[in-house]
Amino acid sequence: MALPLLTSSLRTSTILVAVAATLSLLPSCEKLQNGVVNEIEFPEHEPRLAVNMFVSPGDSVVYATVYQSAGVTDTAGSQPLLHAVVSLMQGNIMLLQGDSSHWDVSEPDPWDSWYTGPLMKIVPDAPLQFQPGAVTLVVDASPTFEPLVISEEVPEVPVVGHEFEAYADTVDEGWGYTYFRHRVTVDLENRPGERDDYMVFVEYRDDFEGSQWYNDVSPAFPDPRLAYNDGCQCLLVTDSGEDNVALTNLVLESWAGDEEYTPEGSYRLRVERPTPSLANHFNSVQAYYGALDNPFSEPASIQGNIPDGFGIFGVTNEVVIPLLD
Repeated sequence: MALPLLTSSLRTSTILVAVAATLSLLPSCEKLQNGVVNEIEFPEHEPRLAVNMFVSPGDSVVYATVYQSAGVTDTAGSQPLLHAVVSLMQGNIMLLQGDSSHWDVSEPDPWDSWYTGPLMKIVPDAPLQFQPGAVTLVVDASPTFEPLVISEEVPEVPVVGHEFEAYADTVDEGWGYTYFRHRVTVDLENRPGERDDYMVFVEYRDDFEGSQWYNDVSPAFPDPRLAYNDGCQCLLVTDSGEDNVALTNLVLESWAGDEEYTPEGSYRLRVERPTPSLANHFNSVQAYYGALDNPFSEPASIQGNIPDGFGIFGVTNEVVIPLLD
């Protein structure tokens, strides 16, 4: 007879504990329902100069942005410095110059990451040509900021070997759609004692659309030596500074049409060698985008080379190889 009394007492105690726990949660539920306000004090932002420019031999148009940075609480955001003057020089030779007359303040282009706001569009008298050595960017945004002077060494011209196979692959998706792929096998140089990074593009130009080239390249199979990079919108190839990493036999593919449509145009292979600071910038951009969709990742900052400011002065050297006309 003792067992039923003990069981009944234990059950009653359990119910009382559960009711007490429920009552204790009510204030917390009410707090969640009404919301919790935490005031976070942001540090005062000190405006800095933010500059972006990318240049390469052969460029017939150069874009640049010169802005004054703004804090996260500034609803107006960063502001273009329309009075700024930018100059690109090599030694005592002025290669190009842009001022207030070169700003393009047209509506942003949602399909082009460059056209998110006003920028400078500078057309040099002739396509850019660099000599071996350093090129220098001078930005005069006074009196807002002190003049900026930054120099980068012109990278060596890439040494590129390649083999092109038109319509090398036929891909059947299995639901009535079949398409074709061109194959490009690329051999790049790994210089002893040097870090080698390459930006690789396989580009297509439609005969009916004019002079615009569109990049359409992907690895034929997974390869740890290369990966698509959102910063350069290219395949970024690297030896990670290791001499024993061969950069030969990089097998790439490009779309070549399907059973109903065959593109009529030209294909080309374009390989650029960036400066180390530009390669680091692109890798940091990729890390930044990768962290956006991962709630468990550490925040990633975008690296640049603007002293006491933001942005990147990027210099590349390139080789362009026609593939199919």
